[in-house]
Amino acid sequence: MRSDKEIKKRKNHLIARFARAVSYIFDGSVLAAPVFAATSFYNQADSKSVFPSFITAVIFAAFIPYFLILFLYKAKKISDLQIARRKERLFPLLIINICVVAGFFALLYLQPQRLMMSVYSIYLIGLPIISLITLFWKISFHATYITLFSMVFMIVFGKWAVITIPLIPLVGWSRIKLRKHTLPQVIAGISVIGIISLSVFYITGFLTTSYWSVNEISYLFKSTSSYLGLVLPGFGACLVFIFLYVFLKEYIKGKKNKFILFGKTYQLSE
Repeated sequence: MRSDKEIKKRKNHLIARFARAVSYIFDGSVLAAPVFAATSFYNQADSKSVFPSFITAVIFAAFIPYFLILFLYKAKKISDLQIARRKERLFPLLIINICVVAGFFALLYLQPQRLMMSVYSIYLIGLPIISLITLFWKISFHATYITLFSMVFMIVFGKWAVITIPLIPLVGWSRIKLRKHTLPQVIAGISVIGIISLSVFYITGFLTTSYWSVNEISYLFKSTSSYLGLVLPGFGACLVFIFLYVFLKEYIKGKKNKFILFGKTYQLSE
């Protein structure tokens, strides 16, 4: 029979493998294709007319960055494909930013749909800002990409895309579990891209109640909130606190009673 120690070790190994799989599946270069596919082809009668802009966006925002990172990894210039070390990110980010800017001008020539251009503009604005933060602090790129993925899908598909929201804490958990990021770094990634995305969608007219998907999601949340308010008063707030408590407890436990906040480590008593 296996000892408790062996069982625990096996369990931790499986959890780590799952966290690693989540990190690779929801990597930014992987998510770019479905994001641009959704904005290009959904509810589009003439797919051929939007195909060039889709390919252009994916090439400049995903393919070139991915193969650049792969080349640097093969050349032993970076230690892993997800560039866990902050200082190793600087040169790849410079090239990727140049690629995204070049892609923007290529898209201007192709004149894609307004939604496609709005989403690419989020890349164009968000990537330099997050890159600048990376010069001083290791903000989570995974958290930014999965947040953008979820927001774009909700704009495109409406209420059914709400199911993508749980992917945000899942990816955040995986990065913390693998000790690639701290909780503040994950939250910062979500917040920065969230603010940029909401701003761009508002300016381009997609974040108004007159837009069908926003109206649909707004009605869904209002209906759910009203129902929970009648059936279980205070249920929503309690649920948030419960999840927050469990998340922080596991995070602190993983850090062996050490809590890291904005680069400073706090030792908690047993």
